[in-house]
Amino acid sequence: MEIKLLAQYQYVYIFTSLYLLGGGIYFLRDFNTEFIIYIFVIVIIFSGVLLLHRRVLFPAWMLWFLSIWGLMHVLGGAVQIGDHTLFAHKIYPFLDNGGEFYILKYDQVVHAYLYGLVATMSHYVAQTYFQIRKNTIMLATFAVLTSVGISGLNEIMEFLISLGMENGVGGYDNTMLDMCFNLCGAVVAIYFYIKYILPSDKSDAEQHLCTNEVQG
Repeated sequence: MEIKLLAQYQYVYIFTSLYLLGGGIYFLRDFNTEFIIYIFVIVIIFSGVLLLHRRVLFPAWMLWFLSIWGLMHVLGGAVQIGDHTLFAHKIYPFLDNGGEFYILKYDQVVHAYLYGLVATMSHYVAQTYFQIRKNTIMLATFAVLTSVGISGLNEIMEFLISLGMENGVGGYDNTMLDMCFNLCGAVVAIYFYIKYILPSDKSDAEQHLCTNEVQG
């Protein structure tokens, strides 16, 4: 199926390209190797999503939310607050056990946001691509576990990056807190997606399913 680039999608592409270009130039100027790598990874992620978009036609709001995550990531490394970057910023001490065991930080919010979005996108892809018309607990569980699995790959990537350079990834407490926020974000997002958002998107999804069936 050939996807026409509607204006609502074009705006997402332009917005994303502009801040990635700006962020890339900024990090190159400061020789920030860690975030140059992250910019490269974000570009790969967006490229993969756009390829998948040609098959399943994501709602525009999903692509906007993904683009906002990319911006949050770029700002997290670019914005300096005192002696630390935005990523390391402590928002509020809901729980402070010393060291890296601190809730709530900006990085944790970004993690919950991203993997909540990954869970909803996984649900959408599975339901659209495999033409699943009913919402089931199994489908929701699949979406959550897919999100958590992808988040695990991200933590492995951060670990590999930490082996070759000095960075702010953190240790065991930081990794486990990130995974907990990833899971919580995925579960909460799937609940709200199925209960409140999916019904409004149902007509578009059904139209796309019917198109796939005709083509098949």
